[in-house]
Amino acid sequence: MTSRKLYAIAAIFLAAAATLLAGCGSSHTKISDILDYPNRFADRQVRVIGEVTQVHELPLGITNLAAYRINDGTGQIWVISHAGAPLRGDRVGIKGRVEPMSNLNLPVLGNILGDVIEEQQRINP
Repeated sequence: MTSRKLYAIAAIFLAAAATLLAGCGSSHTKISDILDYPNRFADRQVRVIGEVTQVHELPLGITNLAAYRINDGTGQIWVISHAGAPLRGDRVGIKGRVEPMSNLNLPVLGNILGDVIEEQQRINP
């Protein structure tokens, strides 16, 4: 094999590796995709990045249970957290499991909250 062919193969390999590495760690799901296709994301882990627009926590530090709403520019979704909530206006990244409210058979609550993400971990946005 000539050195020219080896360089071509090496260049193709490096380009493919760079493409794969560029996608690692930066992939996240658009909130609009979750809202538009809830069955596709049901019970699946997603990564979402957005700005906190609303925060609800139980008072007096009784528990760290909280709900907060994030907006990524494509839509908004509620996040249920067992580790407290970030501040309104914060930019956050989360990893969590999508829980379509329609799966819970709670029609009134589902109309209020819609689909939610149960936060498993906060990640750097």
